[in-house]
Amino acid sequence: MISPDTNSFAETEPATGSACGAATGARAPTFSRRLANGLTVLVRGNREVAVATADVWVATGSAGETPEISGISHFLEHMLFKGTENFGLGQIEREIENIGGACNAGTSYDFTHYYITLPSAGLDRGVQMLAEMVRSWTLDASELEKERGVILEEYRRKQDNPGAMLYEDAYERLFAAGPYHHSVIGAESTIRSITRDQMLDYYHRHYAPSNMTLVLTGDVSDEDAIALAERHFGDYERPYNPILAGPEPTRYGVAESFHREKPTGGEVYWALARSASEPADSDGPEGADFIVALDLAQFILGQGRASRLYREIKQKRSLASTVSCHYSTMRHGAGFMIDATCERAKQAELREAVEAEVARLGEEPIPPADLNRARRLLTSAHLFSFETCGSASSQTGYYHMLTGGIDFLDSYLDRLAAATPESVRAAVTAVLADGDWVEISVGPEASGEGDDSSASTDSATNGAN
Repeated sequence: MISPDTNSFAETEPATGSACGAATGARAPTFSRRLANGLTVLVRGNREVAVATADVWVATGSAGETPEISGISHFLEHMLFKGTENFGLGQIEREIENIGGACNAGTSYDFTHYYITLPSAGLDRGVQMLAEMVRSWTLDASELEKERGVILEEYRRKQDNPGAMLYEDAYERLFAAGPYHHSVIGAESTIRSITRDQMLDYYHRHYAPSNMTLVLTGDVSDEDAIALAERHFGDYERPYNPILAGPEPTRYGVAESFHREKPTGGEVYWALARSASEPADSDGPEGADFIVALDLAQFILGQGRASRLYREIKQKRSLASTVSCHYSTMRHGAGFMIDATCERAKQAELREAVEAEVARLGEEPIPPADLNRARRLLTSAHLFSFETCGSASSQTGYYHMLTGGIDFLDSYLDRLAAATPESVRAAVTAVLADGDWVEISVGPEASGEGDDSSASTDSATNGAN
């Protein structure tokens, strides 16, 4: 759980912006205040450069959608910068560009966020724009249809990308039911069918101050940040009335193999994925320490050229041309995934070798050099995630959306320093030891004896759930 761009399977872009000072920003405490209307305000000031980011996070994404409107959070994200009651079509983006700023947005399973990075002298105007977008957005029907075409093209490009389809299939199979089963972008049928009335209804139900967090980073004091929030959001009143009363319980898929036949130029895109939720009866680390232990495990196993999987799978045995490891945490679940590209004929041997390395991590003492390397890389990744105002706001909002507070973010480096080889091994044993992996592959179909796949485009073999 490092950052939205480096440690998540989900579809969101990290914010960008001007430098704010990595080490200073990462170690500064997060200031938090809740306004009377329920809006949470988070501030991480850094006065070294006269640049600031305003970033509003809405605690809704594809996990809050019904199947009939799958993809509406992402569709809405595409539309929100296009105009409000007081800013005409295209005016927000033109103003931001004219003062040397930048704006963008991202959608994931549990959140949607909109951010503006600009010279700090213009921060008041930037916060005003964001407030207008989330409280008095206007939805032009012709712009809706234009953007529908853009999103359909995005959807088609994704279908042609074997790496993207690997992750899509991994989520669909790993999260057999629950809030993460469906794609963030939605299905082609729902992208085509979502109406203006449905989008406005979703907006008014979910874009409420008690369901939002405003993050301000860079050249702004805590006092000025609260004043800005009160000025532009303080009189904003709207009840939070979500479409879903609560998320459907997460049910994980286990012991399943799935292959999607797709031209890739020869190699297979391959992955093993499984639940990484903390078990209720674990004897190992708990809560935030459990997450930190699995963060370290993913770096020991499969992050960088000195990782175990890279050395054993790629360098020593030449079973794959690429191999890496990812641990993703969400509000209502978590997944651990190892992915690679390989020749189809080596897939079975690759799986055997990967499972052996995972087992070894849980069974054998971890050398200090392995743990220290992972700790250094994680520390560096965390520090550099605060290098710009935009990335600092992205990191701060991401942690808050997924944990519901600021404690995890502010204590992360201390917890990382305190982690032990025993805590990493215990976490690995608790969630990765039983071999109940979902196996996914995308690429050419195997031929000849020993291929247990069907001749159809997609094939699967299922184990127990």
